[in-house]
Amino acid sequence: MSEVTDKPVDARALHLQLAVNRAHAAAREGDLALAARLLDELGELDGPGEQGEAGRATVVAALNLRAKVHAQRGELPEADACWSRVEALAPDDPDAAAGRRTLAKIAAGRRHARPVVHTGRVAVIAGALAATVAGVALIGGAVKLISGDDREGGGGGSGSVAEADKGSERLSEESRRADELKARLAAIEGERTADAEQRASALDQVAKRLAMPGVEIRRHAGDVRLVFRTGVFPYDSVIGPEGAEALTEIGRRLAGLSAETPVETTVVGHSVAVPGGAPSGGSVVALNRARVAAQYLAQDSDLRLTDFRLVSADQRRGPFPATAANAPRNRTVTLLITPKGPPPTP
Repeated sequence: MSEVTDKPVDARALHLQLAVNRAHAAAREGDLALAARLLDELGELDGPGEQGEAGRATVVAALNLRAKVHAQRGELPEADACWSRVEALAPDDPDAAAGRRTLAKIAAGRRHARPVVHTGRVAVIAGALAATVAGVALIGGAVKLISGDDREGGGGGSGSVAEADKGSERLSEESRRADELKARLAAIEGERTADAEQRASALDQVAKRLAMPGVEIRRHAGDVRLVFRTGVFPYDSVIGPEGAEALTEIGRRLAGLSAETPVETTVVGHSVAVPGGAPSGGSVVALNRARVAAQYLAQDSDLRLTDFRLVSADQRRGPFPATAANAPRNRTVTLLITPKGPPPTP
């Protein structure tokens, strides 16, 4: 397991490390079913990916543990496959090399299995396996394949106790690391929650300040959209009096709002597809409507034209369904108001 550092770690990496720690603890307590389930929930492990060396170390630890659990349960082909993947990621890994050598001896008939019970304080009981399968004890994170050559009354007893003591120390260290990882994960999630709450509060304030007659407020996760209930432009880029008045008032409110809650305003020009014209892709007319609207937003406020982002919408994406009856309403602009700050969490 890789050391905890002060470098940024994403939530996925922390979840992976925590799962491997829990699986290690379950295996040491003899709960192989829980260890196997925790490892299976990780799915396919493909190596470092975007997580670098720390990610690879975690994946190697998970595959090593998965191999040991398979071996303990007598699933030797599956154990060998896991160790093979470890060697592909970390060719010098000692656990993988030792495990595959022992499995090869068992397959060749040079090792014999028998029921074994270790007397170490944190040793795991290895049950009786098939006639050609050896038991496996998980002690201190290392795999020990036990054959008929081991003697319960020989010198192996003190070695088992020493390995068990070492295993206890490693378990305590991994528990400490797990606590640190949990704290870091909680901090990351806390920051995301705080950012989401701050953004939601800003959007609520924007919606409240810009609500006015003739304007429909459409609240979304990342922005507030202002849609005019009637078309702002009777034809071309000539603005109507009601639209001009509404945009001027919105500009005043935006100026006051920006002093409290910094926002970005995108003015989206809309147009209606006409016979012989382009049916999609935006239009010069729509972009001109956005430019005219921005002028009215800025004229009686402290805002500048450069404070607005001007875009043309696709002809098929008006604020109202593209029907003949809605054509006058779609000769318009919509305003997208976005609080400045962290983007919403997916």
